Amino acid sequence: MTDIFTPEKRSWVMSRIGGTNTKIDLKMRDLLTDLGCKFEMYPKMSGNPDFVLKRKKIIIFCDGDFWHGYKYHEKKKPSKKFWQDKIERNMRRDQRNTRKLRRDGWSVLRFWEHDIEKNPEKCIRRIASKLKPKKTVKTTNRRKTFHIHAN
Repeated sequence: MTDIFTPEKRSWVMSRIGGTNTKIDLKMRDLLTDLGCKFEMYPKMSGNPDFVLKRKKIIIFCDGDFWHGYKYHEKKKPSKKFWQDKIERNMRRDQRNTRKLRRDGWSVLRFWEHDIEKNPEKCIRRIASKLKPKKTVKTTNRRKTFHIHAN
């Protein structure tokens, strides 16, 4: 399918796509508010997450299906090499950021655009499972603490 815009016009249109207050970010904000979460939107921190729940050490990313490569290897690739390279760089950066944040002790939740829009209950369940307090179990001989995580 050929583009209806000239390359210059397409570049201008694409430059106007914002990275904050997107439809999925606003929907996630509403979900977090409904859950009673205390959160910060677009915190200035490594990885540029969309949301942070500092007290619970939870980071949330809202990933657009196209830009972050949902089922990228199963679908037809964009025809322009530039867009293929861009999406593949985004995917590598997402993996790097997630690993670094987890090493730093954060729980990282990534949500796909289609899940936020069409299956918000699934998103709520994942967030709620991270919000549950950790259970402590003590052994009889020695006092050891084990953390049981619900996933």
